[in-house]
Amino acid sequence: MFHFRRFQSRLIFFFLGLVSLVQIVVFATVDRTNNRYAREQIEAALELGSRTFNRLIELRTEQLSESVRILTGDFAFKTAIATGERATIGSTLENHGARVGADVMLLLSLDNTLIADTRSVAGEGLPPALMHLVRVAEQSDRAWAVISLDGQPYQMLALPVLAPVPVAWIVAGFRIDDKLAREMQQFTKLGVSFFYEPVDAPVNILASSLPPAMRAELTRIPDIFTRAKNNVEPVTLQNEEHLVLVAALRMAADTTLDVILQRSLEEELRPFLELRIAVFVLSCGGLLVSLIGAFFIARSVTRPVRALAESARRVERGEYGQDVQITQQDELGELAGAFNRMVKGLAERDRVRSLLGKVVSPAIAEKLLSRDVVLGGEEREVTVMFSDLRNFTSLSEHRSPQEVVTLLNTYFTRMGAAIEANHGVVDKYLGDGMMALFGAPVQYEDDAGNALNAALDMCDALDELNREFRARGLPELDIGIGINTALVVAGNMGSPDRLNYTVVGDGVNLAARLEGMTKRAEYETRIIATAATVMKSHRVYSVRALGEVAVRGRTEPVVIYAVQQRADPEKSVASVDARHG
Repeated sequence: MFHFRRFQSRLIFFFLGLVSLVQIVVFATVDRTNNRYAREQIEAALELGSRTFNRLIELRTEQLSESVRILTGDFAFKTAIATGERATIGSTLENHGARVGADVMLLLSLDNTLIADTRSVAGEGLPPALMHLVRVAEQSDRAWAVISLDGQPYQMLALPVLAPVPVAWIVAGFRIDDKLAREMQQFTKLGVSFFYEPVDAPVNILASSLPPAMRAELTRIPDIFTRAKNNVEPVTLQNEEHLVLVAALRMAADTTLDVILQRSLEEELRPFLELRIAVFVLSCGGLLVSLIGAFFIARSVTRPVRALAESARRVERGEYGQDVQITQQDELGELAGAFNRMVKGLAERDRVRSLLGKVVSPAIAEKLLSRDVVLGGEEREVTVMFSDLRNFTSLSEHRSPQEVVTLLNTYFTRMGAAIEANHGVVDKYLGDGMMALFGAPVQYEDDAGNALNAALDMCDALDELNREFRARGLPELDIGIGINTALVVAGNMGSPDRLNYTVVGDGVNLAARLEGMTKRAEYETRIIATAATVMKSHRVYSVRALGEVAVRGRTEPVVIYAVQQRADPEKSVASVDARHG
């Protein structure tokens, strides 16, 4: 399986692979069609050659018969026969045989006795096939057949010698050799091989137009002469495929002489070679053009995609200022437009989130943005903190509003940082005071302990701020903090058009009342917390019991503590338990 690091490479590979596959299929189809057509042409030529070969032999026989017939009518030839002298007759046969191109000339009496023979002395016995040929000639005045003499095949013609009635039989033999095979090849445009197929004997090619090596290789192909009998068969000769067909010749009774016709498939396909080269060149040219086209098409696709990917990375880093510049009017252009609109939406969302995070706590902002905003709330246990500045009125009395706002913002920044560092959220600012929540909208394992720890951090931050004020010649400030843990209703309060995430309930009012109690001189503390908060804290603090107090709006008194500092766990727990008991 191929893996590509770039989409452009994958697109080019796929496009070129598809084009190459199509071209290979086209090339293979054309090549296979040419091959099939060449085979059909060869088969048709072999079938035609099989039908016409005997006709060519017959025409040749007619020409040879006419030549021999003219010879038998020659007066000198008849005079030589009339002498009865074998030497004279033999010499005349040789001379006249040379005139007609005969390789063998024989003269037989009417009782089939051999009178003269140009290949041997008179008186030898004649082959049965030759005697049979003469008997056939007696019935039809002429006969021919292929007869083996001295192991060589001859086309033998038997005709009567007329004076004017038959006085003898003349037999002319024409050797079937390579010369004849080549002559036949010129007529048929096929490879021609003559062979005997005797019973229980190996096939022997007697004459052929083939080269000696190919001729020898043909005889070694198993059963080819049997399989190709009146049937076209493929064979491989000299590493080249040929189609062959075996056709029977007209023969004497005791022999079987066939001819094997063949044609080279490669030679037949040679006229199509130019077409194959042209198709190959066109395929290569098409592949090159496809490569160039695929490159430009891939680049037209991947360049916008890379631009989109780069813009997406900038958006991931929080950079929304640069749009994707794609001028294409296709689907990629539409995608770029949608992407730019999405980026503008994300930028607007982040601006809203940032602005909302400055108006309310980031945790509350996240809660408001993460779900549908609906009116209502849920009961949950929350630790509520109220804080208020002391002596702020005297601080702002002789200063401009701008200076007052600057000082107040500095104070709120320090206090807000202490609250958020302890997993609290600033619910709202109340003039020079503030309300904070621990456990809403996000709950933590120790919200009560976080609130107490945040209150101590706020006192430490105020002490640091007072040191800065002293250095600047400003009066010092003090703070009062009330903390209570109770079951309240937390949610979105207000109207469908304008709402605020906050908590409501008696426990909230109690925390506000405790903040006011820090002004009492007898308590001498900045931080007052209820017993519920102190007891629910997982951490320990040094606290001082302030007893039970009656709070306006409540029928039962409330046990409260002054939170002094972080203390050793064992001493703090013991002290709290003793005073509470």
